[in-house]
Amino acid sequence: MKMVSRTHAGLQRMRNEDALRIDADAGIAVLADGMGGLMAGSEASQLAVEHVFMALAASTVRNTKQLHDAISRAHQAISEASAVKEMRSQMGSTVVVWVAAQDHWRAAYVGDSRLYHWHQGELRQLSRDHSLAQRMLDSGEVESGVDVEAHYGHVLTQGLGLRQPLDPGNCNGALNAPGQRFMLCSDGLSDLVTPNKMASALGLSDLQEAADVLLGYAMDMGGTDNISVVLIEP
Repeated sequence: MKMVSRTHAGLQRMRNEDALRIDADAGIAVLADGMGGLMAGSEASQLAVEHVFMALAASTVRNTKQLHDAISRAHQAISEASAVKEMRSQMGSTVVVWVAAQDHWRAAYVGDSRLYHWHQGELRQLSRDHSLAQRMLDSGEVESGVDVEAHYGHVLTQGLGLRQPLDPGNCNGALNAPGQRFMLCSDGLSDLVTPNKMASALGLSDLQEAADVLLGYAMDMGGTDNISVVLIEP
């Protein structure tokens, strides 16, 4: 199994509030995008990544409940940190986690950091944003194709450390398709890089080059947010 990653503050942010951690030997990848004033976003994303990763690394169980329990621990840690630090009262984070479990993979996510699957040139988004924009599309309040994300895309309906109840999304599948790849990314990449460009980069033979190209695409489009990507080749 191969895993590579890239993260960058972008061209318009002073700090990088994304965090990630990968371990190909353990089959664990975690990515988070923090939010909040001062250093709160950075602290929240680091807490998210470390608590989720450590909970999964300490267990041989790789089922959906285990992923949700790990996310709940991270949510609790961020909530507790926010409660004791007045200046960090709005701290929160997204998270997306991918694990290998024998001949299957499992993933769980909260917020709008995304998981994609690529195989034989076809790219699919596996995660579903926990955002007001996605909720409005799902409910039929707006029609597909309307640029609702430009107005509501970054209003989250749930996130780690936030007051809304947690209901992580999850997905899973078999690891029996040679050549398949997975991509975890923050919205600093998915907001700026088109699916066609994602698919093109993921088709490159060298996994690290693919990550570098994806980061470059986002930077070429202005690098308006922190940019993070994890690529996995089981």
